[in-house]
Order: sequence, then C-alpha cells, then structure tokens
Amino acid sequence: MIRALAAIAVSLAPALALAQEPPKAGDLVAALSGDWNGDGQPDAALITQAEGGDAGLSLYLGDPVFGLKRVVDRPHVIFSGPMGGQTPALLPGSSSSFKLHQEQIGIGRTPWESTLSIAWRNGQFVLAGYSYQFYDRINPEHYGSCDVNLLAGNHELTLDGKTQKGRQDARAFPISQLDADYMPKICASLFQ
Repeated sequence: MIRALAAIAVSLAPALALAQEPPKAGDLVAALSGDWNGDGQPDAALITQAEGGDAGLSLYLGDPVFGLKRVVDRPHVIFSGPMGGQTPALLPGSSSSFKLHQEQIGIGRTPWESTLSIAWRNGQFVLAGYSYQFYDRINPEHYGSCDVNLLAGNHELTLDGKTQKGRQDARAFPISQLDADYMPKICASLFQ
C-alpha cells in the first residue's frame, strides 16, 4: 500500500510542479466576455502576462463579419506578480461595464487590492471608477480605502477609521490613456 502511494506521488510530482509555475510572458492570465457596447455582438477583455511582474490589457469589440476587433491594447499596465495573491482578474459589472482587479495580498506587511471599473461610454471604453484598499498585518488599526466614481466625481476616503466624502476633479478618461501607476490624487493621500 505504501509503495503504491509513493508511486502515485512520484507520478503526480511533475504535474504539481507545473501547476505551481507562475505565468510566462505571453500567457493568458484572465479573459471576460460581454456585450458592453450593446450592439448584440460579444465583446472581450483579455489580460496577458508580460515580463517583469506586469501584464497587458486588450479590449475587443465584436464584429458580425470579422469576429473580434481589437480596439485597445495597453501593455505593461497591470500588476501581475509571480506568486499566489498577485494574480489580476476580470470581473463582470453591469451590462455596459466590467472590473479589472489587481492585488498584492500574498506577502509583505501591507497587502493591497485595487479595482478599476471600465465602462463603455460615448463610443469608447473609459475608466469609470477606481477603488483601492490596504491593511497593516502588524498594526490592525492602520488601514485605508479609497473609492472614486470618475463619472460623477464623488469619492470616499477612509484612513485608520476616519472617513471623508466629497467631490474631486479627476474624471473618466479613455482606457487607451491608462498608465500602470494611475491613482486618483485623492487616493494618493492614503500614503502621506
């Protein structure tokens, strides 16, 4: 019996090692489909691994003749680390939007998560909302979050239990202009 279990473990070892390898450049990390522009054709969003802990975002619109047509390609714009707790994801939103989730919760003292809401507005994909949250594993009284509605300009900022709400100047902008280090100015105050 023990010999049989050992033989099974040895035969599974290569598969287990392969399952734990981080994604390589060019690997598909996440995909999502929906009809975000409401034309009856399925659209798609893809996250593809790049070199050096980054990933790219590609957005496609459905075309009844040619299938999917790429309309946005943003390489190196998403954090995608080599360990568990560092993998980005695409999540459904409304009928005209979806969410891009990034995280670094696998290691370190201050895990964080960030979610970008991407919506189809006025004939293009725009960054419609931004959310960021962190906490301190050593000091549980140190935590923060920032939520910004870029369509309306409203924000809510919480730092160490104190919350403020208000309006800010940052507005929705085309995803084709998104940078890897984007964060609304009001959210940057979490780090001061």
